[in-house]
Amino acid sequence: MIAPNESFDPVAFRRCLHQYPELSHCEHRTAEMINQQLRQFGLTPRTGLGGHGTVVEFDSGKPGKTSLFRADFDALPIQEQADRPYASRQAGVMHACGHDGHTASLMAVAKHLSEHPPQSGRVLLLFQPAEETGAGAAAMLQDPWLAEQHIDSVFAYHNLPGYPLNTVLIKPNSFACASTGVTIELFGKTSHAAKPEDGLPPTAAMINTIELIQRLPLQFPEVFALTTVVHASLGETTNGEAAFGTAPGYAKVLATLRSDDSQTLVAMKSLIEQQISALCATEQLRSEISWQEWFNAAVNSQQHCQQVIEQARSLDLPVERLKEPMRWSEDMAEFLAQWPGALFCLGSGEHHPQLHNPDYDFPDTLIDTACNLFRALINDIHCGTHQAEHEGQ
Repeated sequence: MIAPNESFDPVAFRRCLHQYPELSHCEHRTAEMINQQLRQFGLTPRTGLGGHGTVVEFDSGKPGKTSLFRADFDALPIQEQADRPYASRQAGVMHACGHDGHTASLMAVAKHLSEHPPQSGRVLLLFQPAEETGAGAAAMLQDPWLAEQHIDSVFAYHNLPGYPLNTVLIKPNSFACASTGVTIELFGKTSHAAKPEDGLPPTAAMINTIELIQRLPLQFPEVFALTTVVHASLGETTNGEAAFGTAPGYAKVLATLRSDDSQTLVAMKSLIEQQISALCATEQLRSEISWQEWFNAAVNSQQHCQQVIEQARSLDLPVERLKEPMRWSEDMAEFLAQWPGALFCLGSGEHHPQLHNPDYDFPDTLIDTACNLFRALINDIHCGTHQAEHEGQ
């Protein structure tokens, strides 16, 4: 049962989300918890955007800018390894990336705005599903109402272990890399292991495929590019056991490709397809290539990065300007491609467990930090004085 407005506890809300995680595209209960809490604040959220997405609007009724603040709320297929009282109750699913904390932070902002609405313009708070698959933001942007909004600024944050607690990490231009997963299947013909020449084994082609994937970044020396082979298998198995008497007729290679430039990732994708096609033609094999979880690069506006830096300093938060983009990807990229804004990180602690690990837990301290920074940005953009000064320029 969600607590009423006057007794809302963002830490308790976060821990409740943590207990009941849901995978991307399956966030039925999580979305209902979010919507129910917003209604407890006296708000009327727009629900079901792009699946389970929600947007709540705060309109001052006065001229001004429109800002959007976003949080994600899906979980990961990881078994939590912790004895904390609010540990996941869903076998094999946990909030191992901190999306429960991101959502609690934005919910705290919603509570504040329900009591202290913006003085000018509009503020939209967006709760996004399916970030981990790279599909949630694009699905929400297909909603006609959201797609037609004129957004002047969009902001979001991600917690980041390995950096001092509460440190604001930011970078203009590319902040998080574009990435995609690729599955390459090679089909030949099996034969008896004593007569491999009677079949078409894909063994050499699999080795060459791995090598060409690993060499691919060398063709893009002007940008950051990275490839990682994450799985390779050769031959068929029965009940998990390989047959010593059979020469393989099938191989499979999985890899991830990354770059700080989305167009470079497109070029990498094209080269993979061309080179595998040529390789299979030479080896008389058939291939199937599929692409999964495509993320564009998250590109920040210089102006919005400066806004985040100024408001962070006004709260006495340490700021670190990154020299290189994050290697991981973030679905916030789709919103940043549609509207100008900034994605930044908040340090979770230098020795905090890493993201996507079974021992990870979001540090509750960051809820207030993120909420206060979002509120500072809202006050800066949507207070009457700021708006009057802006219109006078």
